Amino acid sequence: MEMKLDSDGPFVMWGDNKIQLETKPILDENIQLYYKFRLSHVEHCRNLLPSATKSAFEHAIVSILSPRDQHGRRILLLEAGERWNPREVPLTDVFRGTQMGLEGAIKEPQTQINGVITIFDMKGLSFSHVMQFTPSYAKMDCVPIRLKAVHIVNQPYIFNMLFALFKPFMREKLRSRIHFHGSNKESLLAHVDANALRKRHGGSLPEPEIPGDVLWKMLSHYEDEFKRE
Repeated sequence: MEMKLDSDGPFVMWGDNKIQLETKPILDENIQLYYKFRLSHVEHCRNLLPSATKSAFEHAIVSILSPRDQHGRRILLLEAGERWNPREVPLTDVFRGTQMGLEGAIKEPQTQINGVITIFDMKGLSFSHVMQFTPSYAKMDCVPIRLKAVHIVNQPYIFNMLFALFKPFMREKLRSRIHFHGSNKESLLAHVDANALRKRHGGSLPEPEIPGDVLWKMLSHYEDEFKRE
């Protein structure tokens, strides 16, 4: 996986004037989302560094796939079911690990323009998982990057309870970008090219494509850059 992070700040612009003019509205939107999120969720963003978010990557709950999708968007995979043991990795750590992954993606110029899609694999989600979520998490209605689509796969019936908690707090724009696929791989493939998905999701990527500890070490390489922001 090649993830080129810019060390001059969370947002960058190219030198070409034409590109600057075309991308300025997008970058302005990114900046607004980024700082709105940090101001709204100070507790979760404090000390948001690779060294402080290791567990979510170590347990392979949070992953960033190496290929982009067919639209050039970065793919964040969150496995919030059978890979997640709340006694070992509290929900706060899962949330912060997710944000750390997004922080890394934000620093890629191509991702700033094309945005991110997320895949939530809910296989193995249980009542004990659902009970970790409180209304305060449901009210976190913004993310620090352009989120283009959310794909929910392998969700059990109990997921409906969790989604019912979150839905009233979601903006209409976000609700319209959520796609439920269950175990139907063809449904997911209608949105995301097979070359950008793991085999168990109907794609061609190996398992695991990038071990969580490798991804964490890569992000850790930029620890000092994250500290400066």
